[in-house]
Amino acid sequence: MLAWFAVSRLVTLLAFLLLDALGPRGHLASRFYHEPLALLGSWDGVWYGRIAAHGYLLIPGSQSNPAFFPLFPIMLRGLHAVGLPYTAGGAIVSNLSLAVAVVAFYELGCRVLGDRELARRAACFMAVTPMAFVFSMSYPESFALALSVLALLAGLGDRWLLAAALAATAVLARPEAVVLIVPLAAIAWSHRAELDPGARGRALAAVLAAPAAVATYPLYLQWALGDAGAWGQAQKKWGRAFDLSGPFRALVHAPAKMGREPVIARDFAFLLVYAALLAVAARRGVGAEWILGGALVLVLPLFSGSVESEARFGLLALPVYWGAGLLVSGRRSELALRVVSLAVLVGWVIMLPDYWP
Repeated sequence: MLAWFAVSRLVTLLAFLLLDALGPRGHLASRFYHEPLALLGSWDGVWYGRIAAHGYLLIPGSQSNPAFFPLFPIMLRGLHAVGLPYTAGGAIVSNLSLAVAVVAFYELGCRVLGDRELARRAACFMAVTPMAFVFSMSYPESFALALSVLALLAGLGDRWLLAAALAATAVLARPEAVVLIVPLAAIAWSHRAELDPGARGRALAAVLAAPAAVATYPLYLQWALGDAGAWGQAQKKWGRAFDLSGPFRALVHAPAKMGREPVIARDFAFLLVYAALLAVAARRGVGAEWILGGALVLVLPLFSGSVESEARFGLLALPVYWGAGLLVSGRRSELALRVVSLAVLVGWVIMLPDYWP
């Protein structure tokens, strides 16, 4: 697994070096080129770096940084204090987090599925999945992924306070981690007969930790900016307006948007692929609580009214990797899937100036 992790990161690094060598084009400014791996801090990486350097600022009528959750910028600021540039610090955190996530996900697969070979295939696919170039950028996805998997392992081991701390931390990096409430609740329910009253209270704390942490963000924005609704206001300027009709609007308007923004076609295609892999996992016996958690990772962003970035958001849908592992059974087919995935990964890196993560 670690060998495939290393191969995937080497391929990703070489793809970014190739992109740099091709020179400026598309929507990325020339300042991202011809500096050591500055491209790893492009797109949302720029915003995380600005938050780390200057804090939050809500600009009415403009795209603003309260749309981004705070933990990753806090880490970048801490690493910058010891001499690391923001992009380098973010890339280091992302790559190391992926190594942790791959190994921890293998252990989770062994415990949940009872099949070490399937767990190994799924963990390797996590490292090479076509959107895994994001796991090397100055983005919080791999950090939130590692924390989420570790939180679930802690729950399975009845270490509920640790699970609570990890789940709360994960959700402050990426809000999709709020779906941890589903598998953690299922784990706690399955262990209920073994828990004394004190342990049940700790289990409840772990189950509620992620949604409770989400609720603290508006409170922080009220303290920092004097506006608890700053996150929602900022999201609107990024083209996201959360309401119950969001999924309907996202799916109905997607075909029309594809002509103006081809990236929507990519994200819509990945949404369908992720859904299909969830269906494979469900049909092959993966528990309903895991499938529901993965489905929520895909569905919750749709309430914003857009499918944009679903390809990246879906990276936190754990049963997707199990579904991919279930699709291959032989060494040749497994190797072919990894090679094709890495080839597609390189393609998406090269198209990064126009197809943002």
